[in-house]
Amino acid sequence: MDTPVTWSGVLESLAQRAQEVDIAGRWPRQNIEDLARCGALKWSVPKPYGGIGLPQIQLHRRYGQLASACLTTALILTQRDAALEFLICAADNPICGSQCGKLLSQLAENQIFASIGIAQLTTSGQHQNGGVTAVKQGGAWRVSGIIPWSTGAGNCNCIIAGARTETSDQLLFILRLKQRNVQIISPAPMAVLNASNTASVKLQNVLIKPEDVLGGPCPNALAVRNKYRRFSWNTCVLPLGVAAGALNEAQELVATRSARCKAAVAALRRQHRALSRVIYRQGADKVEADSAAKPAILRAQCNDLCWRCAAATLELAKGRGLMIAHSAQRRLRESMFFFVWSSGAGVIEETLTCLEAG
Repeated sequence: MDTPVTWSGVLESLAQRAQEVDIAGRWPRQNIEDLARCGALKWSVPKPYGGIGLPQIQLHRRYGQLASACLTTALILTQRDAALEFLICAADNPICGSQCGKLLSQLAENQIFASIGIAQLTTSGQHQNGGVTAVKQGGAWRVSGIIPWSTGAGNCNCIIAGARTETSDQLLFILRLKQRNVQIISPAPMAVLNASNTASVKLQNVLIKPEDVLGGPCPNALAVRNKYRRFSWNTCVLPLGVAAGALNEAQELVATRSARCKAAVAALRRQHRALSRVIYRQGADKVEADSAAKPAILRAQCNDLCWRCAAATLELAKGRGLMIAHSAQRRLRESMFFFVWSSGAGVIEETLTCLEAG
């Protein structure tokens, strides 16, 4: 039997392995096993399915802590838990509900692993490969095309995926990866997060049974998740986590620097605390976004702050920080990820505005 471990102990182990994981670019199996041993894979699963059902604020604080230690592992867990959200929201569906419940129980026990692949319906909707199309066949569907991004696809049993029908409606479904006509295509090496095994998934006339359809066809099948959450925390909490890790490192590096350098790091720390308070207040259960633009503004502010904190750490590390074995350059590369992760037009506009002002 595996020895139970504490969350703080897991964070320490993951932080120690983060540089090795980044350089090797291989799926962090040991990190996933550590998450399972400390109960992290049960956090997002409701209690009726064998999980813990952590409150949202507590869950996202732990995501932030995880990103501070190892962004690769944080991305993997949040994408798995995003898939869980859709299963939870469809668990009361009379057709697919039993499938959702079974998968949730298996995920809680780490018997299977899951992720998400919906970029073709959101920020990569105009992707050059045409996305994924669904054609009705009796009570089932046949889907074909390329899912451009799916974290951990090569290490998953299933992903929650999306397609567009001939009438441009959306279809949300469970895609079983270990079947014929499903091909995992590894992308070209990225600047960072190669160990997340983020890949494309090619589908050729794959059969989707009625019991695997979670939503649609309808104009916005992804809206099924709205009853579970209103605010996209992960895209704000993860950059704040990377920023926190960078600031902790900067605090050590600045100890022998001038008073002006110390004041600059202290100012970044104050900005981080202030923005964190705003994000967690925004994500609280009873607080709605002020406007449709507010999430984009907050995301841009988190992206900008993360980049500035990471850049400050690299500056303080000087030449040795540019060496591949040093964490300062890894954190700066990690900050780059948030400029391209699920960035719609509104986020791009607000991010450029932040950079222009800075």
